[in-house]
Amino acid sequence: MTQKTKVLLVDDDKDFVEATKMVLESKPYEVLVAYNGDEGLEKARKEKPDLIILDIIMPVKDGFTAAEQLKNDPELKKIPVIM
Repeated sequence: MTQKTKVLLVDDDKDFVEATKMVLESKPYEVLVAYNGDEGLEKARKEKPDLIILDIIMPVKDGFTAAEQLKNDPELKKIPVIM
């Protein structure tokens, strides 16, 4: 059995998250979800996804701040981020 590519989707829009998750899960992707930048960073550190899809405007921590912290973390800096 082939291991699925792990994608972390970070967005505060629950409708967007559910629609995007449904599309990605129809392909060989395992989708992890976070609803703000802090939660996204926590999940990234725990799960080590292959790709992060990151919203820009979110409560708690915006996407720019979260992306900067991801790129400053030696364990996470090589993970591609789509904003």
